[in-house]
Amino acid sequence: MDNRCRAGVLVFILSPIGSLYLQAALGDEVVMSNGDRLTGTIVRETKQTILLKTAYLGIVEIDRSGVQSHSRRPMQAGNRIEEPPHAEPDAVTNVPQSSDQQDIASEPENKASQSARTALAGPPPVTPKPEFSGRVNFALSDEKGNTDKSEIDFDYRLDYRQGWHRAHSFGALEFDTNHSEKTTDKWSTFNQYSRLLPSRWYGAAWFVLEHDRFAQIRLRTLGGPVLGYLAFESDALNLSMQAGPAPLYEDYYDQPDQNYWGMSWLLRYDQLVWQNRLQPYHRQFGYVALDGENKFLWQSWTGLRLPLAGGFSGSVEFEYDYDSNPAIQAKTTDTTVRLKLGYEW
Repeated sequence: MDNRCRAGVLVFILSPIGSLYLQAALGDEVVMSNGDRLTGTIVRETKQTILLKTAYLGIVEIDRSGVQSHSRRPMQAGNRIEEPPHAEPDAVTNVPQSSDQQDIASEPENKASQSARTALAGPPPVTPKPEFSGRVNFALSDEKGNTDKSEIDFDYRLDYRQGWHRAHSFGALEFDTNHSEKTTDKWSTFNQYSRLLPSRWYGAAWFVLEHDRFAQIRLRTLGGPVLGYLAFESDALNLSMQAGPAPLYEDYYDQPDQNYWGMSWLLRYDQLVWQNRLQPYHRQFGYVALDGENKFLWQSWTGLRLPLAGGFSGSVEFEYDYDSNPAIQAKTTDTTVRLKLGYEW
């Protein structure tokens, strides 16, 4: 894959996230004490709180104790309402509202805005009691590449939180036979422990194990320390980025093993939209060797999830796997489209 193709794939995948922040950057701004900047439209403010309408979370109530400063975008002449010079201590100041803003200010908070309060008003929320959550999915897939087969897949995600500690694990298993002949045999697992800092930064250690018989990979192992930034963590919006050095070991079936040293990165994003009825998501993992070898890995999972009743959900997902230096007779690119039915707790 040349540089133009890599850049094209990156722009295609990250453009929805970029447009989200471009849209948010055009509004009012609230600067938190820890340096975070929240943008949107200030709908209402009192001495205790600021009510901010954002493009990514709807209406968010922010505690002034965590606010360093805030500013409003310039208003058209004649539309700004000045605050009374002798307001009562608990008086409420309303910014000029269009009819759309008035409807928004009067509607009740939804699940997204309620869960976002703590997540946005300073450092990530600290959970004194253990919290465990997860998701399992079964999928019908149509694969083209090293494996040309329609099959049933299984994947999982597990999350554990307590205090400043986080543990994450996700992985997948694909196994299929055709007339007693094995046609698919691959699995992977990603595991990470994270320690939050007194801000939105965190340190972590992680490792990945991966097996793909038809890509001639007996076992691929990589992992190491990373430094990450937890931009958002809530039921409504999650966005984190991390990077760090990592060794890569590849044990092949029919050729000499390969070892590399390089840098890895991971981006995770999901968001509830359209009144919590849809959840776009994207997970991206990359690795580039820095020891002079031509080794570049790119794995991404991009999809749209539809929450259903009773913890169930349906989703459509596109997986893209690229290996610039695969095993002999293996292809550089695998693509998979999945229709999945899952359960979350």
